Amino acid sequence: MPEALPHEQTPTPQQLLASGHPEQATAVLRDRQQRLSWLALLSGLGVALNTLPVPLFYGIHVLLGSLPALIALLLWRTWWAVPMATLAALQTIRLWGHPWAVLIFTGELALLWLALHRWSGADRNVTNEKVVSYSIVYWLLIGAPLVLLFYGVVMQIDLANVTVVALKQSFNGVFNTVLAMTTVLMIRWLLIKRGKGPGISLRELISVVVMMAVIVPTLLLSLIANDQIGLAVDNGALDGLKTLSMAIARAPASDSSQLLQGLNDQLAFRRIDSDGLVQSSDPALFDHLETDFQDSGRVHVNNKELALLIPRGQQPTLKKWVNGYWSYSHQYEATTVDKTTTSLVQVVQPAGPTVIRMQQQSSYLLGVIFVTILLAAALSLWLGRLVKREFSLAVAPLEAKRNELLPLHLSGVIELRQLAEQINDRSQQVNQLSSRLRLANGKLHRSRRELQNLLRHDPLTGCGNRQAMEDRLQEEVERCKRTDETLTCICLDVDNFGAFNKSHGRRAGDALLQGIAKAVLRRLRTTDHLYRPGQDSFVILAIGCQPQDAFSLADSLRSAVSQVYLLNPETDTKLFSSSCVGVSCFVPGADTADSLLDRAQKSLAEARANGAGQLVVA
Repeated sequence: MPEALPHEQTPTPQQLLASGHPEQATAVLRDRQQRLSWLALLSGLGVALNTLPVPLFYGIHVLLGSLPALIALLLWRTWWAVPMATLAALQTIRLWGHPWAVLIFTGELALLWLALHRWSGADRNVTNEKVVSYSIVYWLLIGAPLVLLFYGVVMQIDLANVTVVALKQSFNGVFNTVLAMTTVLMIRWLLIKRGKGPGISLRELISVVVMMAVIVPTLLLSLIANDQIGLAVDNGALDGLKTLSMAIARAPASDSSQLLQGLNDQLAFRRIDSDGLVQSSDPALFDHLETDFQDSGRVHVNNKELALLIPRGQQPTLKKWVNGYWSYSHQYEATTVDKTTTSLVQVVQPAGPTVIRMQQQSSYLLGVIFVTILLAAALSLWLGRLVKREFSLAVAPLEAKRNELLPLHLSGVIELRQLAEQINDRSQQVNQLSSRLRLANGKLHRSRRELQNLLRHDPLTGCGNRQAMEDRLQEEVERCKRTDETLTCICLDVDNFGAFNKSHGRRAGDALLQGIAKAVLRRLRTTDHLYRPGQDSFVILAIGCQPQDAFSLADSLRSAVSQVYLLNPETDTKLFSSSCVGVSCFVPGADTADSLLDRAQKSLAEARANGAGQLVVA
């Protein structure tokens, strides 16, 4: 069987194919084909079940034909459940001789489909616990009034039988819904065992268990009580007819009619002797019974000696029972001195009063069962909501958006309390571990930032290193190609830095480089970038610097470097620095990052060849 809910918002195979998921489209198509096969099978099963009425009380049968449609509705929320119910209910026309039950049972499925799709809120794809309540509401507000209208007003059936039908059909519909819920739970349990399906709702499980625990014992006790009452009624009617039959058989033929008339004017008899003599208290009645009535086949009686004669033809079954006759037939032998004679005595009595009393008794029992169903449904809903509230209170802290897990509330239910205590212990361990992880992550982030800083910056001057320079130069060249913005590359070397290191020491050389970097940075704009790719060399990328301004900028940087000095503590003299500068400007359509840097370095080499403190623009 294909998986049950949830299935809303499932993309169609065409949508999956359009989005490039052919395998998923094939799976969805296969699932639909399987579902259609199951729907067809369930439809046939519904028709078959409605051809086999299940006897409940005297003359009262329940139909299980709507059960497959309810199962399909609860599993897949499909609209096909409504025509499935209609198809199965068509069998009631053959059984009962009228079409009104088709409308009533179809209306139930239509309302349930609408309720599950429109009125179940956020739970409509999770649980079926409310479906019994919806069924009860339908039968109380719509189904039972329709029975009163169609059976009482349209078909002119007596009030007692209409009441029985209303109670019977209401019980039938609600009981089928409970059976469907139980079946769906079993199907979902089997799917879980196979690793499929959405699982089982605890509230739905509670609802089914409570209702079945209340309804089944009540129904069994009612069936036993009704069977005993029906047996007593049948035996009472049979005893009366037997007594009268024996009295007629023993009485002289001339006194039989007078004896019967004195006992009960509703009774009628017919005596056929072996010599061909026929005597009857009401010959027209017996002629009517022979032509227009038939034996019901001992289906509706407990004692097989008693027969129920019902009218022939297409009539509602209730009318047949009410207009029927109890009949008892027996053959007697009488022996005299000279011969033995036989006589067949048939005694009939209108079954209407007895049937109505039985229907009233059945109405009472059905009413008790239906009230029990109402109480069971209310109890199951209350228990379900109580369990839901306990779970909601217990897990509410888990829904709080916090960096740590809050302790769960301890429920009054022992099992939930124990579960919450175990979860709280684990949550405390998780919180401690999370705290340590946050501290470790903080240290890791700091170490990572420091490492990135070391990898892209010169530790002595704080300027970018060669890798950072190459990356930025490539980015700026690409940007200039897109925007036609200008870019100037300036290479600056400290004059005689090696000799300065040898003469005054490495620490003095480092201090000189730091001073030069600071002096250059003071002359640059915030959009410019300073790098130290070599020991005594610097590279400046001047963003947006026009070619006519490149010389001025380079000259100001050379001037800034020439003002940097170190104080010689031994001679109390100032040791000034100087630099050579090479400049190149980006040429759109001709330059790359490498060519722009190469031209600046060539200009720098030319400046060095000219002597200390020189500047050359490419």
